Amino acid sequence: MNCTLSANPNPTLRDTRPAVLAAGSALNIHIARSPKSEAKVRMRLLTHNMLSSNIKGVTNGFPLLIEVEKVVQKEVDFNADFLRNMFAKVEWKALVDASRTLGYTELPDEVDSSMLDSDEFLRKFHHALVELHLEEGSLVCPETDRKFPVNKGIPNMLLHEDEV
Repeated sequence: MNCTLSANPNPTLRDTRPAVLAAGSALNIHIARSPKSEAKVRMRLLTHNMLSSNIKGVTNGFPLLIEVEKVVQKEVDFNADFLRNMFAKVEWKALVDASRTLGYTELPDEVDSSMLDSDEFLRKFHHALVELHLEEGSLVCPETDRKFPVNKGIPNMLLHEDEV
């Protein structure tokens, strides 16, 4: 999915929604969708590493546990700069545990920033972070055991009325 922020975009298919800015003015966000890109949507471990359970009363909703039904590996262009920038943002233990749940055991238990100079480490990090996709399964709240389904690579994190 491509997202453009401009005054006069011209994508072939678009969804225009108003977005409210701090000053109270509105800006239209145009989201261009193509049928090919829609078929490629998958839940990467990068996404998993940023999600948590927001159920009312939950104090420890991260990391979500993974129940795997189907895993897909999808080759993605390698970008060392992206990985170096993401390294500080990723909760390492959660990434290692998630990747092992998906069957990938090549990540080390302990890391430090000096490892970012190693092409071998960056390629393993890249594979776990962006090439492993949970296609079917569930994400499970570690505190309540509430299951959030993942269907066709899309996690459904919507809460029930009594969970809000």
